[in-house]
Amino acid sequence: MIIRDAVHGDLTFTEAERRVMDTPQFQRLRGIRQTGTAYLVYPGALHTRFEHSLGTTSMARRIVASVRLNGFEVSRNDEDAIALAALVHDVSHLPFGHTFEDERKLFPRHDTADRLGLFLSQGDLSDALQASGHAEQVRSMLTTTDGERPWMRQIIASTVDADLLDYLRRDAYFSGLRQDYDDRILSTFVVQDGQLAVDTHKMSTRTEVLHLLRLRYFLTERIYHHHAKVISGAMIAKAVELATLAGLSEQDLYPLTDEGLFARLQTDGDARIRRLISAVTGRRLLKRAYVLTVAEVGRKGRDDLIATYNRSIEARQRVETEIADAVVLEPDQVILYCPDTSSIKEARVWVTSKHGLRRLNEPLENPPLDVKVIEDQYERLWKLYVFAPEGYQERVSAVCERLFGAAPAAS
Repeated sequence: MIIRDAVHGDLTFTEAERRVMDTPQFQRLRGIRQTGTAYLVYPGALHTRFEHSLGTTSMARRIVASVRLNGFEVSRNDEDAIALAALVHDVSHLPFGHTFEDERKLFPRHDTADRLGLFLSQGDLSDALQASGHAEQVRSMLTTTDGERPWMRQIIASTVDADLLDYLRRDAYFSGLRQDYDDRILSTFVVQDGQLAVDTHKMSTRTEVLHLLRLRYFLTERIYHHHAKVISGAMIAKAVELATLAGLSEQDLYPLTDEGLFARLQTDGDARIRRLISAVTGRRLLKRAYVLTVAEVGRKGRDDLIATYNRSIEARQRVETEIADAVVLEPDQVILYCPDTSSIKEARVWVTSKHGLRRLNEPLENPPLDVKVIEDQYERLWKLYVFAPEGYQERVSAVCERLFGAAPAAS
């Protein structure tokens, strides 16, 4: 089976992979956008987790080919299992899942063993995996981290992996950003001491890895953390948060697409929920009224804010209500957005060099300053926001300054 992909060209799939693709569980991914609400900023960013999964599968096979070429034996059976695991690695993704799971902590992550295991063991998808003969290998790769051959899982889900190599190129392409990496990186994968690693004996290879880190940072700043994407995602998350208080469960979201979630919230939700979703679909977004950065509060201050407001829905709701009451708004019209910390995990990729096998960001005699610069830049992307309707920014900012301390208001 050959599929023409906009990013990678012609992709070839086996009959077992085709059968997995044709299951309802996998076809649902056609309705889940890869970059959430980034289409409100970049109109072309309508690509989905369906085509990302196809691209990840192709990249996984290319990494296997590189490992073989560099002297490590991989059986065809193992290659087929890796490719199937790559194909279904996102099958348990919820609509706008990263916002609910990573940023607002409403539900566990999509790649937890329990949820992935559930998706892989039910319905037509389970039957297709069983028919392939690789069901147990696929489930083990995706739900355990302590297997006997970690390099197999690392091809799909680690640091610099098939997932990353697809979405960096795909997200940049569909967002219209002229950024890319050199395919040379694909020829450098090796397996050493049971770990998937990048061979950096040549300085040019190390440079290409650093370019990947910079590209990851660039896309995070320009797409994933763009303020309009963050605001719209926070509004959807607030609507889901309100719906969960009325009985919506994580399991209710399992069969839904992006549009299916909107339809359910607008049909079953109360006036507050409908108002939030209608505002997102009509691009009538809340505005940034207050912003705090790491530079202003320091790492300890950031960590304290996260401990208070990221990990407690009740604490967020209390402060949102306090701010809203002070400026005479409804509580759902004020949203506190306090994401967890995130690191550029790709800096921890295993590399081989004259120093042996180590992490890229692991210090030797001298710290790897070029890597640390990128890690520090990435860490500084963290921001606490308070969003409010247009016309209320100054009043909300004044209240927030009393609660959190002075910070420059944003427009």
